[in-house]
Order: sequence, then structure tokens, then C-alpha cells
Amino acid sequence: MKSTTLQRTLTTKYSSLDRAEKLTALYCRISNEDMNAGDSNSILNQKSILEKYAKDNRLGTYRFFIDDGYTGTNFSKRPAFQEMLELVNAGIVKTVVVKDLSRFGRNATEVGLYTDILFPKLDVRFIAINDNVDSANSNITDLDYSGFLNIFNEFHSKSTSAKVRSVLRSKAERGERIGGFAPFGYQLDPKDKNHLVIDEVAAEIVRRIFRLYLDGMTISKIANLLSSEKVPTVTKYRQKVVDPNCDWYRESVKNILSRPEYCGDLVLAKSYIKSYKDKRKILNDAKDWLVFKDRHEAIIPRDQFELVQTMLAKKRRRTKSNRHGLFSGLVYCHDCGYRHYFCTGKSISPNQERYICSGFQSKKVKCSDSHYIRELKLQEIVLSDLNDKIQYVKKHKQEFLQLLISKTEKDSKKELKAIERRLSECQKRASQLDVIIKKLYEDNVLGKLSDERFMSLSKDYEHEQNLLKSEILEKSSYLSEQKDKLMDVNRFISIIDQYTTLTELNSSIVNELIERIEIHQPDKSSGKRVQQIDIFYTFVGKFN
Repeated sequence: MKSTTLQRTLTTKYSSLDRAEKLTALYCRISNEDMNAGDSNSILNQKSILEKYAKDNRLGTYRFFIDDGYTGTNFSKRPAFQEMLELVNAGIVKTVVVKDLSRFGRNATEVGLYTDILFPKLDVRFIAINDNVDSANSNITDLDYSGFLNIFNEFHSKSTSAKVRSVLRSKAERGERIGGFAPFGYQLDPKDKNHLVIDEVAAEIVRRIFRLYLDGMTISKIANLLSSEKVPTVTKYRQKVVDPNCDWYRESVKNILSRPEYCGDLVLAKSYIKSYKDKRKILNDAKDWLVFKDRHEAIIPRDQFELVQTMLAKKRRRTKSNRHGLFSGLVYCHDCGYRHYFCTGKSISPNQERYICSGFQSKKVKCSDSHYIRELKLQEIVLSDLNDKIQYVKKHKQEFLQLLISKTEKDSKKELKAIERRLSECQKRASQLDVIIKKLYEDNVLGKLSDERFMSLSKDYEHEQNLLKSEILEKSSYLSEQKDKLMDVNRFISIIDQYTTLTELNSSIVNELIERIEIHQPDKSSGKRVQQIDIFYTFVGKFN
């Protein structure tokens, strides 16, 4: 039914054509990349060549179909080509003329589907002027040659795509922004497109989102609050649209909380395109991003941003009441290692809300006890322990610092010496291999060593060299981490220094100072329920 309606519409549109006369389609195409290659492929030049050919060869009534700024590898996204194809299928177009095969397309397989299958089936003549291809002629050599040209044109597209990706990657590695919008809260510096400046109106929304999250509000609640207050969304703000329906979504808020740009970093290579045929963007893993620190003014202080990332990484189980416990995501069972879940509900009063070992009900683990602890009791224990630590560190700062340094050195002194010794050996052997491989190459060039022997030896040495490089990287990284532990102790002290005596806990304090809480199985041997709680502090772990 659809085909009949289309046929009727097209027949009406081209009713001025004689019944016996058919339309000749003169197809022109240029991509954005082709525009930089000179005038030979310009639309104006293509039209001139096609029109002259149509007149010289008396091809009758003709019409131009022009796709300006469209890639040659994708046929479905070219509007003029699709319109021409509809006329071909309707029997109105009987001749298709292009300047050369590359203008028709750069995907060898799809070009072949049209020129070798569809057009012959519908008795449509196909002409590529500069490639000397005309399906009306029986010159098999030319038709075979067109297949070769299709493959060459596809290779050209692939090569161009690779070059463009290489240029963009090179720019990214130099820390140059590659187009796109500025992150919400920033705008492009009018004096330097590679630099971001703060947009104060949007930046205040960003600051508020971070404040709310640090104060313990969930991402969903933040989104609902912004929506209820009709705060402009990222898209609406960018488009400068005043719309009463400002619906913030959870993912939009989470995206803002996760962007390193807000602490002053420039982040590039977040996504990539899989191939020149598949233009869909695929997100890179965060480890593959190119991050350039302190490239513009920060909206959020770095320590606050890092704290938020720590909080985001600690997944918190949602309850039916959509309420999170103060320690959600931080509490673990000492015996089975499973995380505790926060148990609450409409029928549970606040003083009965508790954390229960998820391994206790797990079919796989079957922990022997629920290890439950009430939230109010845990708050009391943590608050008391934190105040003890704050007072101790303030009074005995140097003693505390030396205590942790000694503990770290005692735990890892022998291990570090062994690693340093092995690292030195690896580096020495790697240098020797450089000399050996160079000597092998010289002997091969001078004819002292056969090609076969050279290939065999160099392969073995290069394999050893690659293994050494991996080990050197691993050992160096580990040593660096151990040295950073001293800095971590100082960071913990600097955080503790911000507080005096705490009267209550909030989400920001808990997530800034506490890394993990372990709940032991209660001891009831004395007739009372006695339970040990281990608190591991950020940067320094557990200490008494």
C-alpha cells in the first residue's frame, strides 16, 4: 500500500514528463573532508561537468540531486541520494550520472549493491564520467575496473578517517580542546578557544549540587528538588530557553558530580568512533582519558571533588523508603567480608533502624550471624572514637606522625629493600639489552650475522626487554605508592585539624574521615551482648 501511494505521489510530481521519456539523475556529493581538497570536487565543478555531459550525450530531461557535506561511506543518511533512489524504484529515473565513482560512494560493498545488482535489475543505466564507466556499454574491462575503483575509494575513506583521528589525538595529547560545548558551569574564553572561564550563573547551580550531595542528600532527591524549583537543566540553559518543565534526571546530576573539569582539570579523549563506517560514539574507560590538571579556574575545590568521588564509589543500597543510612556503603561484616545493608521502613522506628550482614541471607555465603548493629548505636560509637582521635592528634601530632611512619616502615621495610634491589637489576639488564640489540643489528648489516639468526636472537631479546619494561613499571609504581603513604598521613592530620569537638555526625564528615567499618560477631558468653567494632580511617587505616 505504501509503495502504491509513493508511486502515485511521484507520478503526479513528474507528470510533465512524457510517458515514454524518463528522468536522468545527475548526482553530486561532497563531504566536509573533501572541501579541503581543492575545487576539483566542488559542487559547482561537479554540476558543470554533469550538465555538459548530459547535453553533449542527449540524455534528455535531467535533474540535479545534491548532497552537500555528507560522507561517502553512509548512503542512508544522504537526503538527496534517498530521494533519487525513490525515483529509481518508482521507475521514473532510468539513468544515473556521477562525476566519478567516489562521488557516488566510498563503501565498496554498498556501491556494488547498487551498480551491480539494483540498477541492472531495474534496467537503470549508470555512468561515472571520469572513470570511463557506462553500464550501457558491454566493455567488461571497464566494469571490472569499476570494482577496483570502489575498493580504492573505500580505502581512501578509511585512510582519511585514520589521518583525521590521528590529528585529533595529537591535538588532544597536546592539551588542545577539540570542539564541542564547554561543560555546564563554564563557557569558552572568547580570547582563547582552548581555555574555559567560569559562567557564574550556571556555576552556582553546580556548587549547590555538590553541597547538597556532601550534606547527605541522594542524587535522586537532588534531581527532584531542582525539578520542583524549576532550575534550568543543562540543555535548557545552553539553549537559553525559558521552560516551566525543567525535568532534572538522576543521570544528569550524577554526570555533574563526576566531571573532573569542575576541579580545574581539562579532560580529553572521553569517547571515540569505532570506525569510519560506524559513526556512533563509544565512551572510553576513565583510565584512558587524557587529563591535564589545573588548566582553568576550579568551581569546586579539589579536596571536595575527590571526597564526592569517594562517596560515589561507595555504592549505597536503596531502601523502599528511599532513605539511606549515615554509614551506608561503609559497613562490612568482619567474618564473611560482605557489605551490611541498611534496614529501615515505615513500620520500623528510627531507633530500631539497623545494619545487617548481607552474607547472612546469601545462598552462596551463609554467614553464621546477622552481625546486626543499630544505626544510633553505631553513630554513638563512631562519634566517641572520632573525638578521641581528634583530641589525641591535636595534642600529640608529632608522636602520632612518627607512630604511623614507624608502623609503615616496619611493615614494609624488608619488602621495599627487596623491590628496590630487583628494580635496579631490571633497569641494568634493560640497558644491557639495548646495547646487545644494537650490536646484533650492526652485525646483520655488515653481513657478520645471517638474517635468520638475527631475527631469532632479536626476537628473544625483545621479548625479554618487554617483560623487563612491564616489571620496571610495576615495581616503580608500587614504590611510588609506598612513598605516598607518608603524604597520606599528613593529609589525614590536615583534615583532623579542621575539627575541634564534634557534637554530631553528618554525611560529609563520615565520608571524609572514614574508609570502612567492620562489625564483629557479638559475644554473648557473659550474658550480655558485647560487640567489637573496627573503624578504618581515610589514609591511615585502623589505629588505637
